[in-house]
Amino acid sequence: MHETSIVNSIINTLEMEFEEEKLNSMKAIHLKVGVLSNVEPRLLQNAYSAFHLSNPKYENVDLHIESTTLKIQCEICDHITDVQNYRFICENCDRPSKNVIQGEEMLIHKIEFEDQ
Repeated sequence: MHETSIVNSIINTLEMEFEEEKLNSMKAIHLKVGVLSNVEPRLLQNAYSAFHLSNPKYENVDLHIESTTLKIQCEICDHITDVQNYRFICENCDRPSKNVIQGEEMLIHKIEFEDQ
């Protein structure tokens, strides 16, 4: 399950970015996960829950996952279209587009900390 390695990577990134004192006041991690990212939010949430068993210092840190929709930007008319049913067709000019501008990401969007 590659979600476990994703959770480890997220935590490693946060540990490199923030000092121990700041990490101890962390209360939530917010992720954005695109539908084409090859990450299943439910499995990622389960992997994060399992992570707590061996890392109790993060047991009070919530994980929030926002799934992002698939969007393309037409190379011809520049229109941005929400892709439905994996039809990569511009809704403005009816031409196919492969220019994905949203839906492939897997990123740490926001970190919440306790007020100190």
